Amino acid sequence: MANFPERLSTLIKSKGVQKKELAEKLGISYRNLRHYELGERKPDFDGLTKLADFFDVSVDYLVGRSDDPNPDKETDPEQAEFLRWVEENLEGSFYYDFKSSPDDAKRHMMETLRLVWEREKGRKPRQKQGE
Repeated sequence: MANFPERLSTLIKSKGVQKKELAEKLGISYRNLRHYELGERKPDFDGLTKLADFFDVSVDYLVGRSDDPNPDKETDPEQAEFLRWVEENLEGSFYYDFKSSPDDAKRHMMETLRLVWEREKGRKPRQKQGE
């Protein structure tokens, strides 16, 4: 995955915006923007949020933690339904540990939960396993 300076540089070029104009729109100095692009400084959270909003990408994408610029926008309806089910049925059960788990463990857990969800969505309301 790319790092923040690479992503920022690529986004600036792809958007075709002048750096001085971008700095003005974001309310930062041109000098700071150049430092970010060169990897000499890192923006604070507010700066990251402004950049992500301007380029219409997630902060995770901007900092290189994801290769998907808009993960929420590309969720299909079935995936959204599944994620809602996970939140409603497992709220507080393992969420905090889950977020800090390794990616392989998260992927395995989500695959297992999807199997349970597929099985449960075919049941009548209030029907429990074994009925």
